[in-house]
Amino acid sequence: MRKFVASCPVLALLALPAAPASAAEGVLINQSFSVQTTPPNFGFPIGADVAGGVLNLTRQMRNYTTSVKPFDPAVVQEKTLDLAFDWETAVATSGNKTGVELRDSQGNLVFSLAGTTTELRYGLTGPVSDSTTAPDSLNPAWIRIGYDRSRWYTVNLHLDFTLQRVQYTIATRETAARVMASGTATVTGRNLAKFVAANYYGTGVQSIDNFRLTVPANAAYGSLKGTTMYALGDSIVYGHSYPRSFVNLTAERELMNLSKYAVNGATVGPSSNQLITQVRNASTRSPDYVVFDGGTNDAERIYGHQYGVGVMADGFDPTRFDKSTYAGSLETALSAMRTKWPTARIVYVAVHKLGSRDWNTQLAIRAVTLQICSKWKVSVADLFNGTPLDTRVDSQRVAYTFNDLVNGFPGTGGTGTHPNLAGISTFYVPVLTAALTQPQLEEE
Repeated sequence: MRKFVASCPVLALLALPAAPASAAEGVLINQSFSVQTTPPNFGFPIGADVAGGVLNLTRQMRNYTTSVKPFDPAVVQEKTLDLAFDWETAVATSGNKTGVELRDSQGNLVFSLAGTTTELRYGLTGPVSDSTTAPDSLNPAWIRIGYDRSRWYTVNLHLDFTLQRVQYTIATRETAARVMASGTATVTGRNLAKFVAANYYGTGVQSIDNFRLTVPANAAYGSLKGTTMYALGDSIVYGHSYPRSFVNLTAERELMNLSKYAVNGATVGPSSNQLITQVRNASTRSPDYVVFDGGTNDAERIYGHQYGVGVMADGFDPTRFDKSTYAGSLETALSAMRTKWPTARIVYVAVHKLGSRDWNTQLAIRAVTLQICSKWKVSVADLFNGTPLDTRVDSQRVAYTFNDLVNGFPGTGGTGTHPNLAGISTFYVPVLTAALTQPQLEEE
């Protein structure tokens, strides 16, 4: 009998691997500041008030002073957290600077954000501080970018204290959000213990809104560190016009070794830019994971009657696969993957519901793909049914997909095909991480 390392054929968000017993999955803080908080002023002892639906900080604070909100022990013990908040500063005079810092229980920096009249600053490294004061000598090592001080900005952070990694995105808070900064960094922080409001110099109230802290249900807790991943497929895997697709962000976050062979415009079915070609051109060394997608460009060709969906073949003999169809080509590619990388775990990424492709064609491709993945014991990271991402809904198309780069980062308002950083971090990375960490099963 043919033996494969297998896993559950379809992965939905409700079937994610269990986190360690110390982690309580779910929302730890979700504060919109529409009313006064408990404790008052979100726990900041000075310079803070809740008014006008926001939390105001550094009000009437002297130069180089701080106000510190300690996080609850339930937060401090967590090893993986997702944090999002909106931020604005009212500094109005040249040379003024106010900001916020996230630090651990030993004073190590986790992340920092600040503003002057002309510069948005953020930092992930810097001196250890007990946060009693904020002199220049204890400032984070600032990365400086130009910005519009009158705007609100949204910060999204993935905090991994097992690997001491922070993945961050800073963007304008608006429908057509503009990404200002995005990356992944190693930090010295080992937990989330303090939220520090710092009046570094001058005057300028800063405001916080929509503060949401959660424990992700799909955390890897360092289990993927050092593993290898080959990524194949089309522009959704490649990244379209941006080099950091969802496989890059996953590998960065988890300290994986990534080799990306995906090509824009690739198909599973017969074409000059076919998935099987990527398999043949890839390294012969067997990785820990092979991640691939397919069907997006096939949907256009199948809808245009260039080839058919086809059906799954009986058995595993490659000579019986109808390579003139999508189904036969998919089985040919999977057979080649199994032969070339016999110890690798194969994960198919079923992309989100696409507003840019014929719906019935998507359903037909999905049906035969899931049937074939089940036959070949291929894991499925299911964005299609496992997330609410559906770019047939125009608001989602605008918010979560891009066509072109803006400020060097993916923009918004795409055709509905290529996920931008918001779509990648909100939907793609969590589902892929869950698929990679899902327990493996042996099946005869």
